[in-house]
Order: sequence, then C-alpha cells, then structure tokens
Amino acid sequence: MKKLLYLFLPVVLLFSGCTQEIESRLTDVEKRLAKVEEQVRELNSQVSLIQNLINGKYFIQNAVDLPDGSGYRLILVDKDGNTLEKTVLCGTDGVDGKDGVSPSVGVKKDTDGNYYWTLNGEWLLVDGNKVRANGADGADGKDGKDAPLTQFKVDNGKWYAKVGDGEWTCVGEAVTEVTGPIVSVDASKPDVVLITLSDNTVLELPKASVTVKLQILVDDTVFQNMTAGQTKSAPYEVIVPAGVTYTLDSYEPESWKVTISKPQDNKGNVTVTVPADAKSAKVLLIANGSDGSSYAKVLHINVEGGEEETPVELEEILDATSGSIDLPVGATDVVISASWITLSGNQLLIEANDTYDSRTATVSFKVGDKTYVLTVVQAQKDAIVLTENTLEAGSEGGEFPFVVKANVSVEAAADVAWITVNPVTKGLEDKPFTVYVAPNENTEPREGKITFSSGELQQVVTVTQEAAQPVIPPVSGIFELLTDASDLQEGDEILLVNQARTYAMGAQNGNYRNPVSVTVTGDTISEPGEGVAVVTLEGQAGSWNLKVQDGYLAAQSAAKNQLLTVDSVTDYATWTISVDENSLASLTAISGARNRLLYNSQSGYERFSCYANTGNYTKEVLIFHKAGTPAVPVTQYNALGLYLGNQERIYQPGEDQYVRSYDGDSMEFVLLEPKGKEQVKISGLTKSLQIGDAVTVSVNWKKDKTVILQKDYPMTVLQDQDGKLWVGDTKGRGVIIRK
Repeated sequence: MKKLLYLFLPVVLLFSGCTQEIESRLTDVEKRLAKVEEQVRELNSQVSLIQNLINGKYFIQNAVDLPDGSGYRLILVDKDGNTLEKTVLCGTDGVDGKDGVSPSVGVKKDTDGNYYWTLNGEWLLVDGNKVRANGADGADGKDGKDAPLTQFKVDNGKWYAKVGDGEWTCVGEAVTEVTGPIVSVDASKPDVVLITLSDNTVLELPKASVTVKLQILVDDTVFQNMTAGQTKSAPYEVIVPAGVTYTLDSYEPESWKVTISKPQDNKGNVTVTVPADAKSAKVLLIANGSDGSSYAKVLHINVEGGEEETPVELEEILDATSGSIDLPVGATDVVISASWITLSGNQLLIEANDTYDSRTATVSFKVGDKTYVLTVVQAQKDAIVLTENTLEAGSEGGEFPFVVKANVSVEAAADVAWITVNPVTKGLEDKPFTVYVAPNENTEPREGKITFSSGELQQVVTVTQEAAQPVIPPVSGIFELLTDASDLQEGDEILLVNQARTYAMGAQNGNYRNPVSVTVTGDTISEPGEGVAVVTLEGQAGSWNLKVQDGYLAAQSAAKNQLLTVDSVTDYATWTISVDENSLASLTAISGARNRLLYNSQSGYERFSCYANTGNYTKEVLIFHKAGTPAVPVTQYNALGLYLGNQERIYQPGEDQYVRSYDGDSMEFVLLEPKGKEQVKISGLTKSLQIGDAVTVSVNWKKDKTVILQKDYPMTVLQDQDGKLWVGDTKGRGVIIRK
C-alpha cells in the first residue's frame, strides 16, 4: 500500500523560507521559487521511480505520450500483479520557452556491477562516498536490503542531497530551472524498456511480465479543486487478466452524480457532478470480474472552500494492511501520536492493523511557516465475516436467514434476478440478512452469487439451486414401525421417518431429500399418500442397497453433508442397518466421511441428509416396514425362467435348458442382457432332485458386460411336474427348469 499526501492550499510559499503569510498576490520572485519547488518534487519523484525500477519493485508495462508532448503516462506493475499509473514530465526543452538549465541527475553502473547516482556526469558524493541506487543482495537465502531513498532539494541557491535518514549535504550550486532526469521512455520493444536520462545514459530494464490483476486506473487529480455544482470528466482504463470479463459500478455520496461510460477497448470516461452544497468526498468505482475477482478504485474529490485555515487539517483513510504515506519535501517538526506509525526519512511507515477495531492517530508537521495536522484513520482487520460461504436452495426456493458479522457498513447485491437480499444495511452492528430464492421451474440446476461489500472489502456467498424434480406418485399400503433389523429381507419396502413422527423422507432436492408430512397412528402409517419416497431393499444384511424411484441413495464421497441419488451401486450406496431397543434406526454407508443418514430438524434446514454424527439437530430416523403383502410363490407360474420377487420372469430361455451348471446341491444361471446365447447348455441334471431338497441358486446377471446382480439364493425344490422342477423361496423368488 503506497499513499501520496497531497496538500491543497491557497497560494502558499512552501520552501522559500519566507516567514509571513501570503496575502493577495505573490511576487514574481516568489512565483519562480514556488515553481522551482514544484520542479524539485518532480525530480525527486523521478529519482524514486528510477530507484524502484532498478530494484525490481516495479516494472513498466507501457508508456503513452502525454497529449501536450510534455512527458509520458507510465503503466507500472509490481511483482504481485498490481497496476498503477505514473506521470513523468520531461523537461529537456526548458520551461516557459527558456533553455533547459537543469543539472543532469543520472545513474550509472560502476565496475562492481552496482548502480550509483551521478550529478552533471560525475559521481554524486555524499560525505565523500558514492550514493548507491540499487539494493544489496541477501546472503544465505535471506532477503536483500533495499538502497536508502535519495532525495534532492534547493535551498538558498544551492543543491542539497540526502540519503535515507541522513543529513542534507550541499552538492553544488543550484539553478533557477530544474528538470527531472528522465528524457524519454521507449516501451515499444517486447521484452525491455529503454529509459534515456539527461546525461545520455540509457537504462535497459526488463519489461513487465507478471500476470496482472483486475484494476481500474483513473487520474483523480482531475477532480481536485472542484466547485459546488461543477462537472468534470477523467479517462479511465480497466486492466483485465486474460480471459476475464467484467462489469463496472459506482458508489457515491447522496446527491452526487457519477456516470461511467461504456468501455471501449477497456477504456472510457468517468464523469462526476458535485452537488450544490457538497463538501469534499470520496467516490468508489467497482469492477467485478467473471473469475470472482473484484477491485475498488477510490476517487478523492476535493471541493474548494472546505479547508480550514491555520493549522491545515488533513485526513488519510487507510486499509488494514501495512504501507506508507509520503510527507511533502521539506516537512519538519514531525510529531506522531501513535506507536504504529513511524517516520523513516520523508515517509510515514504504517504497521498492519491486526485488531478487529479501527484506529486513529495524528501527525503534525510544518512546511515553511505553515503547520499541518494529518489525521490517519486505519481500518480494522477482517471487517466482514460470513457464517457460511455457500447457501443451498431447493427447487421450490424460499426464504433463508443469513447472518453477516461485520464491524463496518455492509451492502449486499446478487448477480442474478432470481436471488434478492433484504435488507441492505449500513449500520455498524451485526445484522441478519434474509435471502429470497425464487422457485426453479427449469430442469437444470442453477447458481448465483451474493456479494457482501464495504468499500474495497468484499465477501462472496455462492447460492446453488437444484432443478425441479418429478413428483413422486402416491404411496398406498400399511407400514408398521420396525423394531428388529433382522426382520428385513431383500425386496422389502420401507419408509424413513423422523423421530417426532411428523415427516417422512421425500423427493431429492439438490444434495438432500425433502421432508414430507405423514400421519402416524400408534406405530402405523396407513396410505402415506403423495411425495413420500418408498425405499426398496436390495442385497442382504450388512450390505443393503436402498433403491428409490430414480436410483440408489448414496452418501457423498467428499466430506460434505449430502444425501445423493445415484444411478448405480457403489460403496457409498451400500448401507448397514441396525435398530436399537428404542426402535431408532442407524443407517450407515460403507464409505464416506459423513455417511450416517439422519434427519436435520434445524429451522430453515429441515432435511434428510448424511452427517458424520448425531448432534443437537441431527438425529437417527425410524423405519416403517410395509406389511400385509404376501409374496407370490414361484409355483404360481408355469413358464421356464428365473423369477426374482413379485415380478414376471427376468430371463426367458426358450426351449433349451439354461442351467449352466449343477453339482448336486447348487446350480448357476448366467443371464445375458440384451438377448444373448448361453455358452453351455445341458438337457439334464447330474442328480435327481426331490421335493423338499435344499439347493443354492447362483445368479450371474450381466448387461453390456457389466454385472447387474451376482448373488447366491438358498431355495427349496417345491414342485416336480410334467418334466419340470419348481425351485423357490418364501419371498417369491425362484426358477422353473426342465428336468
């Protein structure tokens, strides 16, 4: 963070040593001295720029000629990708039509490989030593040390130089016209920038190659010394990373008018109109990138007539990070009221604020005979804290409470029309927001973002909403409370109900399942009705698969509280089921960090989902087991084939026997879907089976080379008639084969 302190004064003599207030007009001599002081400031600014470029703190990305030909507008990038603008005035053609008589300040590389400052072509000597421009390399992997800042001034007709915190040293006779050392800047080459200095030295420096960040560049000096009711415009430029799009917006005080023209090639104009009764203020320009990045540019608008007389009151508002403020050249008698601000040369060094409260300090100083009091306000750390950074909404939408903990004013804005946030608060206290999500009638899920902001500080919440889900058809029958998990068998139908016996699990809604109201009488649910999800058990005890209308229930593979519906069986969709003495059912997926199917009763978050453990709101469920539906025995059928439960044959072999093998007490069936040919066919059995014999039927059911079912079933020979055998169990599963 680098701040430059501007002093907006009535006409004042800053560096001449004059001890009297200026009344109506300055003499010609005073005007010339004031101009020299302004030129010295430009000289020092260029010296600092050259030093930063040599030390790699900044890199030049581009150089644009100023319209009047007086210099360049440089686009600089630091090593972190932050972009800033710098105006450099080149004075080799003289000032006011005069010949350029400025001494030549330059920088040259000595035989030791380091850069040193020069004055009029000779080494600049302070206390007999050359003044180094580049820093020292670090040793043993440590960071190097920057060279101290070199500054110049004109006093009593003589040149003075100061290195770092050292004393001012006279280095020669002064002149009445001063120009900076930079004569020209050539950034047309792809990899290097050429800077020509007034002593004809040419610096060849690497061009900026770091990835830029989203930024807005505006020269807000255009908006200084405005008057009430006045309108001014300044060009802006948006620095955009490759592949990123952006939108622009502004925040301004009440009654102010700010207009941002539509960017063309990332450039445009920002126009500010000052209200009739306005005082100096700040305007905020916001750029929001498609990659989630954002940037805020603060425009300082100075309105004439708002300043105090003696002492001059100044204010600078900083963010919580460390940085510095430049005092004017010639500032003396500096008094600082806080330990977190220290003076180094001509800079105020600001420590980072690691607290959650803002803080204020004052810095008083003098320039010439004028006294100034600078109030420094530094923002607090982590001004906006979100309770959550994601919000999941069902397809039906709704109202969602959302708490933002903030110690600054906070505004909220959604980037899509189907999300609204209320209220937009500007209070300094913590305050809850309400997020309204419209129903999603589309068949695709959607996503939006809410940005909570306070100036440059922003926090983003991602809102996801699932697609509209098909309605589950009405469920009929009688379901009774399950008290013993050993009563469960493959093919059973169950309902999952919360402990309060008010809701059953319903349709999938994003990453969880909705609760649906049910009526429980005693330990029975009769005719559950619409919306209730019936779970059909597949597999066996210890490895149940929970089949629903549109797939299988599954936990999430990552560490998230989610209950999903998947197309095929995995470890995340394979469950163990146990029931305790209070009839509370524990359903746990074999895999997953949060794999317990529970009911969440927290207001606004009521749902059936998966969690790591039970808690204040997440509790075990009850299982209601469908009763009164006897299985249809396989003896009720006559056609050859395999039967699994109360359904027609899942495999119809035709005339040939399709038992693949039989070893006396077990038989294997290989089922191929779609229709395929058996690799082995036999027309008889190796052992004569009798009614009542126990056998094991092994099924290997494949579809497109994928195993659909691979399971062993204990069965009994039930019937022997007309050259066929009926083998089955009490669940209606079985096989009819030719003897």
